[in-house]
Amino acid sequence: MTNTIPKYFLVTGLLLLALTAQADPLEAQRKDFQRAQDALSAGNIRQFKKITASLKDYPLYPYLVYSYLRPRLWQAKDREVRTFLKYYSDLPMAEDIRATWLKVLARHGRWQAYLDFYTPQDDETLQCYQLQARLRTHNDAYLLEDTRSLWLSGESLPSACDPAFAKLYKSELMTNELVWRRIKLAMANGETRLAKYLGTRLDKTDQQWVDRWIAVYHNPASWTRDPKFADTAITRDILAYGISRLARIDTDAALKHWGSWKDNYSFKPEVRNQMKKTLAVWAVINDHKRAKELIDNLDNSLVDENIFHWRLRNALENEDWPALVKWTEGPPPDEKIRLRWWYWRARALEKTGKAAAAEELYRSIAKERDYYGFLAADRLGIPYHMNYVSLPKDIETWHELSKLPAIVRAREFYLLGAIYPARREWHHALDNMTSYQMQIAAAIAANWGWHDRVILTLGMARSYDDLILRFPLPFEKQLRKYAEKRQLDLGWTYALTRAESAFMEDARSPAGALGLMQVMPGTGRQTAKTLGLRRFRAKYLLEADKNITIGSAYLKQMYDKFNGNMVLATAAYNAGPGNVSSWMPKTQCIEPDIWIEQIPLEETRKYVSRILFYAAVYDWRLQQDITPIRDRMAVIQPDTKNIVANLSCTNTTVSKN
Repeated sequence: MTNTIPKYFLVTGLLLLALTAQADPLEAQRKDFQRAQDALSAGNIRQFKKITASLKDYPLYPYLVYSYLRPRLWQAKDREVRTFLKYYSDLPMAEDIRATWLKVLARHGRWQAYLDFYTPQDDETLQCYQLQARLRTHNDAYLLEDTRSLWLSGESLPSACDPAFAKLYKSELMTNELVWRRIKLAMANGETRLAKYLGTRLDKTDQQWVDRWIAVYHNPASWTRDPKFADTAITRDILAYGISRLARIDTDAALKHWGSWKDNYSFKPEVRNQMKKTLAVWAVINDHKRAKELIDNLDNSLVDENIFHWRLRNALENEDWPALVKWTEGPPPDEKIRLRWWYWRARALEKTGKAAAAEELYRSIAKERDYYGFLAADRLGIPYHMNYVSLPKDIETWHELSKLPAIVRAREFYLLGAIYPARREWHHALDNMTSYQMQIAAAIAANWGWHDRVILTLGMARSYDDLILRFPLPFEKQLRKYAEKRQLDLGWTYALTRAESAFMEDARSPAGALGLMQVMPGTGRQTAKTLGLRRFRAKYLLEADKNITIGSAYLKQMYDKFNGNMVLATAAYNAGPGNVSSWMPKTQCIEPDIWIEQIPLEETRKYVSRILFYAAVYDWRLQQDITPIRDRMAVIQPDTKNIVANLSCTNTTVSKN
């Protein structure tokens, strides 16, 4: 495929450079700001105040005020806090100051001042203190109603709520029906201790039902085998809960129990439908013999993204193409799965001998810039449609947004190398922007070279057509060097790096992966050892060159381990080689697009398809011939430990898992 990247995309960059070509007048103040911070850190308050006095017109001056006030807040005066919140309310840290100050006021029992400073908070403790403040100051308007709203939670709440809750318990609003509502929420969260406690507010008969519900939680099989309960709303809730819980543990028992007595109880239609969906999904997940029957019997009105996924999985695992044709009749139930729905309908039609209908569907989605659109184009043997459209060249809006205080502060922090507060200010600015303004803001970030904010901002704006900005080429020297050294596909390497970190050099995942290519420290240490790199430190992974050196080497290890199969190597990079080995077929070959859809981990399934899609886009961005996805997808062969003699797999000779 020939790359058709437009020749005029540089116009935007040249225009924006012209806007910023003048000398930066803030350079001197930037240095003084750093000096002031250093003085405060060293405890030299006199020097700090002297430097700060000369920076009152500097965009980051409020941060110096904040840095001085924050550690002294416990001894601050009302007027100091009020002044800060008045003049610097647009700062992202303003609410941090307010929240901490509210805790100070609550600690000292200054309830009227608490109400004076209070604004709606997400922190449940602060919400509880607000109720307590209203109680102490006799501000009773709607107090009980607001207390009831907070009390109605499926989790335990802070002890700061206890005074307000005590008043609620004595009121007419506290009814058995309300207690049961909260018990249901608690049980839905598995909070059995909370449910037990709430049950103490009911009479002895109702307490027995709470105990039974908790018993069902611990032993759903026994309690749903042959229930003799009367047909009441509570018993129906308990039994539906028990079957849903049992379906995960023992689908066969859940099906038998539900089938034997469901008609003895007057479950509402929506409950019956939900039970049908729950049992069908767990039957597929647990490979139950009735799985196809159950998902086949679901009404079309019950089909959503999740049900379609499990129907697709079942059809592909069993090569049941007629069923897939049936299941994809009519429009997709959700726009998010539109292309996936139509692609697999076309595949099913093709497999059942309806080539003309399949081709028509392929052509309808082959114009889309999407993983499934590209797969459809591959089935037809036609070039991809990149559908590139640049962002608007709106210089007026550009100037307006550039002058926003939060954008100005974000730029200052970015130039100072203080990336965390820069990101915080950036997203604080986005909170009040329209989608269109976000797009222009993304262009501003691109002009700074702040690629990760460009990618994330365009995603928030749901603006996907400016591929120049969405798929930038930072760290090209390093990525190209190590792709060539390891004999790796450069488009693939770029795609993986973008997907892993959006090019954030300091990226840290919740699991502990670090840097551009999101390498786990343990993996990094082992890989560094094989490369002969001594004295490895995890912090090295936060440096671009070292991260790419090690990350590309690990990617090469996965590529070699799986015999040059890019699909398997990509999956292994995300989920680990052990998982991928366990997902491989035992005796027969599988077409790669089918294997990807059967990956058990949703994150990995979406990751692999996204990388293959991004790789084609990066070929376009690198102005090189576009490698079709089909050429990056080799047939999935059986694990070599179980491979049968003389088995030969090709893209055209594949069979069922």
